Amino acid sequence: MKITDIRIFKARQKGPVLAYANVILDNQFIIRGVTLLETEKNGRFISMPARRLRTDSGKSFRDVCHPLNSDVRAELTNSVFDAYDEFIENEEK
Repeated sequence: MKITDIRIFKARQKGPVLAYANVILDNQFIIRGVTLLETEKNGRFISMPARRLRTDSGKSFRDVCHPLNSDVRAELTNSVFDAYDEFIENEEK
């Protein structure tokens, strides 16, 4: 599958969340709610959409969808952050 479009939505709050993204694959499949984060410890990374699991502590999450290997994750991360950088550049003009 090929990434055909990425839509960036800037986060409203200050903190580690920079923005959110919707990623369209082959103009046929959409992944909504990819979170773009940046921390001092981990740098820039993405978090895939997740749902809370029913556990005793209530603090467990499982990704709804995710890349199956590191090459695909790297491609997705690079593409999303390229789109984010372009979004920020256009916003500043």
